[in-house]
Amino acid sequence: MVQKLNELTAGEPYENAQSKAIALQFARDPMAASLFNHASMSHNNAFFFQGFSTSPLQLEKMPSLKQSLVNTFGSIDTLRATMLDTASAMFGPGFVWLIWARDLDNPGSGMRKGAWRILTTYLAGTPYPEAGYRQQGLDANTQNAGSYNDYMGQQPVNSVGAFGAFSRQGREQAKLPPGGTNVMPVLCVNTWEHVWLRDYGMNGKRRFLHDWWEAVDWSEVENKTPMEAKEPLRFERA
Repeated sequence: MVQKLNELTAGEPYENAQSKAIALQFARDPMAASLFNHASMSHNNAFFFQGFSTSPLQLEKMPSLKQSLVNTFGSIDTLRATMLDTASAMFGPGFVWLIWARDLDNPGSGMRKGAWRILTTYLAGTPYPEAGYRQQGLDANTQNAGSYNDYMGQQPVNSVGAFGAFSRQGREQAKLPPGGTNVMPVLCVNTWEHVWLRDYGMNGKRRFLHDWWEAVDWSEVENKTPMEAKEPLRFERA
């Protein structure tokens, strides 16, 4: 997959970019479907491989992360059953992700809000909502490159204040499609047939998923988890 991606990007300005960046850049370009598919699939597979180990660190060693997951799913057994049942039921190849969904519409008093979610993507689909949105402030039919550069040069760089289009919050929200959230994946499992078919047989998908869960390296999951997801629950006065 990476070899093909290197061939597709050879000699291009983005040939040294990370696979995730390439996938996001070309996600909405119908003329670059092959480039997106190889970049996204390379990123997804790397994420999958990073999530398990022959000597995995158990979740019990990370009490803050464990408690955070329990706060959303009720128990780790429920999380396991939900993730494995979802992967087992997928009719077609793809990925099942454990994500932290950060809520950008609710800044509150500076404390970030969010929750754990299970997300599915099919084929080489990407979990990042940034891939579904293009910022096009000017109409290319009536504007040229010069006017576009002038337009971009007029954008304020001041980020003072908590609200507004050019505050830190506003700039972060502008990267997402309407109604989107900041999705932060921490773990995924690959359900493509070639991952499990040779070793587990035609009816071995469920057994593969069981063995994968037992090999999850929770230290890697914790490293990908944002700090606010591991903080104790706090309640604000009405």
